[in-house]
Amino acid sequence: MSSAQVRAAEFVAAHGSALARARAAALVGAAPVAAALAELDVRLADGAPDALLLALRVCDELGARADARVERACARLAASQRADGGFDTGSDDLDLRLVYTGMAAGHLAKTPFARPELLAAAGDFLAAHFAPERVQGFRFDDLIAYANFFANAPHEQADAVLQWCGRELERGFRARAFGAVRTALVFACCDAHALPGARVAPDELRAALQAEQSADGGFGLPVDPAPQRVDESLDALVALRHLRA
Repeated sequence: MSSAQVRAAEFVAAHGSALARARAAALVGAAPVAAALAELDVRLADGAPDALLLALRVCDELGARADARVERACARLAASQRADGGFDTGSDDLDLRLVYTGMAAGHLAKTPFARPELLAAAGDFLAAHFAPERVQGFRFDDLIAYANFFANAPHEQADAVLQWCGRELERGFRARAFGAVRTALVFACCDAHALPGARVAPDELRAALQAEQSADGGFGLPVDPAPQRVDESLDALVALRHLRA
């Protein structure tokens, strides 16, 4: 474990919620994964879309992809899948549904619970609405959602979509539109250290991540209040763990 990871975990421990503290401790091996997963149960109680996505994300980042919480989240998402293949978010906003479907289905693709037909339908929904413009212009949420799904689930459009995602990821990183934390988080979601079209080496990202860490151990803009920087510090911990895997 690096000193950067230790300092980031200490920052989250000082300023984060109970769930954030448990996640950080598990990410650096200072507490069992089960303790962090137990903190999810309150958030999962109402089955809201954002709670389901958080559960998938936390289980993914902690290596608990076969956890019963993931199985339950998969069942709920399957029940919410619309005829067009996208998941129901409680809104008809297409951009919101694309991002939610890409992130949720991409995480599900890494678990033993998602049926092939669910993933195929989600992939067709995402592909039907894809154009290069969807991930251009530094649209990070769209980029990570498309990369997360097409890097983890089989689809005939995967190579073409990932080429665009990779190119735009590097372009955003070089232009400093995406910081090192966001850039590395894409690779972590994709379970990869490289993407087609993205010429960003792991060593370069490690150095950039360390440069973004503030003196207090946290990530995010140092001028922002510490509690507002917890989420980015957690993202950094996920990224640092992935880069050292």
